[in-house]
Amino acid sequence: MPEPSAPPDNLETEFVAEGYALSALVNLILVLADNKYFLGRRLSLWCPGGPSLESAVAAAALAQEELGHARALYPLLEELPLPEAPTPLQRGDERERHYVVSFLDDPLPTWPHVVAAMSLIDPALTVMFRALRECRYDDLRKRAARVPGEEEFHRKYADGRVRDLARTDGGRRELQARVDELLPEMLCWFGPDGERGVEELKAEGLLSMNSSELRETYLADVSPVLETAGITLATDDLPWDQWNQLQRRLER
Repeated sequence: MPEPSAPPDNLETEFVAEGYALSALVNLILVLADNKYFLGRRLSLWCPGGPSLESAVAAAALAQEELGHARALYPLLEELPLPEAPTPLQRGDERERHYVVSFLDDPLPTWPHVVAAMSLIDPALTVMFRALRECRYDDLRKRAARVPGEEEFHRKYADGRVRDLARTDGGRRELQARVDELLPEMLCWFGPDGERGVEELKAEGLLSMNSSELRETYLADVSPVLETAGITLATDDLPWDQWNQLQRRLER
């Protein structure tokens, strides 16, 4: 990746001149925007097909907010001094390469898939946004600061749907299968301990936690509701051999 020729006004010269941290920042913005975008797209497909009218209305509201978060992030790529970075017009579905978890590659086929995505993907994104609330890149910090508050309804709704599914043996089995499929990818999503890009972002005052701290915060956040519902969380033996660091996803 070429070194930028000049820093933007709202980034410190020392940071931009380093190079690697800038590349990691661009990657992080792409990852957050694409995951928000595709999560919104997948949820929107359930607007006419939810298990109840309430679910359909909620899916529409959640999808709209996720897509709104993505639209707020993509323009940041134009501010950064990297000519090859996608422009706001190149949304996730307009690029050949997607920076999105593999669970969102295709439409979510069942309601338990939707509940797993809301319960595991959305909280991971929120943990990352919280870690950006003191980011010294001002435009990103301002956007990141708004997201956790707007996600409070998403979380309450997702927790309720977990409890709904867990009320029956069949629903709990279906949700357990989806959690078993998705959780390893989300635990890898924060990167291996000591990952250079994450360490650079923390050292440069752009991210407040490293990979292991992000992962621990995430598990502390999602575990109580799922475990209370009888869902087992397997957190050992993560599939790092399938991990794509650039696109932050498993290659299945």
